[in-house]
Amino acid sequence: GYQQPVWLKCGLLLCGLRSRSGAMADEHQIQRPEQMQFIEPNQMMGGYQQPVWCVPMNSLASPMEPVFMVAVPTGPFMMPAGMPSVSDMDDAWYDQYYGGHWVAGHHGENGRWGNWRRNEGYQVSPVLRRIWDADENVTLAEVLDVLMDVALDRAGAAWICERVADGDQTTAEYVMFGAQPHVLALAVHEFGREVVTALIERASPDTANNLVSQLFGHLLDLSRHPHGCRVVQHAIEHCPKELQGPIQEELRGEVVSCIESAHANFVIQKCIQSLPRLATQFIVQEVSEQAVYLARHRFGCRVHQRILEHASESDVKSVLAEVMRSRNPLTCDEFGNYVVQHILEFGSSDLQEAVVKTLLSDIGGFGSHKHSSNVVEKAMAVVPGARDRVIDAILAHRGARSPLAALAASKYGNFVIQHILEDCTIGQKQELGDRLRALGSVLRRGFGKHLLPLLGKGETRLGGQ
Repeated sequence: GYQQPVWLKCGLLLCGLRSRSGAMADEHQIQRPEQMQFIEPNQMMGGYQQPVWCVPMNSLASPMEPVFMVAVPTGPFMMPAGMPSVSDMDDAWYDQYYGGHWVAGHHGENGRWGNWRRNEGYQVSPVLRRIWDADENVTLAEVLDVLMDVALDRAGAAWICERVADGDQTTAEYVMFGAQPHVLALAVHEFGREVVTALIERASPDTANNLVSQLFGHLLDLSRHPHGCRVVQHAIEHCPKELQGPIQEELRGEVVSCIESAHANFVIQKCIQSLPRLATQFIVQEVSEQAVYLARHRFGCRVHQRILEHASESDVKSVLAEVMRSRNPLTCDEFGNYVVQHILEFGSSDLQEAVVKTLLSDIGGFGSHKHSSNVVEKAMAVVPGARDRVIDAILAHRGARSPLAALAASKYGNFVIQHILEDCTIGQKQELGDRLRALGSVLRRGFGKHLLPLLGKGETRLGGQ
């Protein structure tokens, strides 16, 4: 699914893809076409629903099948003259060119080619067809003979997972015996990964460890894969001892790049949650070196949260030391504010106090900001005594330029005031109500009107009327 040119490790450009805008630049065109090969659907693995051009990769280190690196375009490929583009293909052309070849691993019966597999005259695995037809006489022995055909199908994978879940360890080990040579191919497939995770969960510890060992040497690549990352997470959760060494060996030095990945960041989080402290020290160290950057990152903020939840106090302080010294507080950052909220909930009393003092230094500004207003509400909810201190800071000044006026007139600050009015003492609510009524012009327009129902008696008798 890449939307830009893809370079393989061997140095060959796989294919050129159209950009989102539909423009096709010169550098996007296929390079070295003499080394490209057209792959018919019966040779595919992985559920691609359109023909693709790819480079034979027989020299791959891993035993993954098939030995092709394949990418699926978001638009038509630059195919040779005479070859119709994907968007121009119709059923008649498909019927003429492919002659009923079987497409392995379709995306369900509603996919582009899904219905072709159900039509008579097309080469579909008989066992898989019987599973589609809900034949109760299908046996595991029959499925294992065509395991990859069945496991790469939505209904077929569900059938295998159901038998593994309902059976005992012997059943899981029986299936694993047939799946073991294809673990890597299954792990990176939309439906095949479900089979692998079911086997890891249900097999005996020794058998599960043996299966997980097939992933060694590929953990980094699998972690960055949309389906492979789920298999790695499942393996970490169920076989933590077996994975401690390989995880450290393969991910060391790549922690930041993994955190930046939309998929691998979940693997890093699972390591922090499930592995022993000593096995995750390399993660803490690499995160602390770029703590501020990662705290402001879309995925990095999640890793900070997991460290706050599961790491030791010393590890937390080493990671947050630079964050707390940052000149630009994270409270106002789109993602950093979630880290600060976690500090308030899981951090030590010293860290909590530092955050509260920062908020009180400009309660009107922080409370009116889109992101930091959430931090103010979190502080009042989880830090003992923070609510009273926030109320005192809000009431410390009077007039149209007071923190209370700024909060009441703000799109986000008025939620802070609402939060306070819903859970404060009678005396505090009376004082806030009197101050708000004195700001009649503020409450009569804009966002201040949302506070009227919470003021109680006298809410319609505003100052200036």
